Amino acid sequence: MRSNLITILLSSEKRTDLLLLLKEKPRTIEEINNELDTNSVAILPQLKKLKEKGLVIQEEKIYELSLLGKIIVRKMESLVKAFRQLENNYK
Repeated sequence: MRSNLITILLSSEKRTDLLLLLKEKPRTIEEINNELDTNSVAILPQLKKLKEKGLVIQEEKIYELSLLGKIIVRKMESLVKAFRQLENNYK
């Protein structure tokens, strides 16, 4: 089953957090793991999906948003913030 872009973007909090983190600057896997308080086993499958969709590119050991990734993250950031605010209000 092919995953559409909306599903890829919003169905995983790890992927969402990863995209928002990479918006700040390119990072190594170690930096990603430290910032997101996770490990490579959890984050590498997410990076793979994002690379397959053309949202993230890898140069050597550095991961960064592609041009498409930058455009999409810029658009989705306010939506994610709104969802998270709503979640916090209803806890």
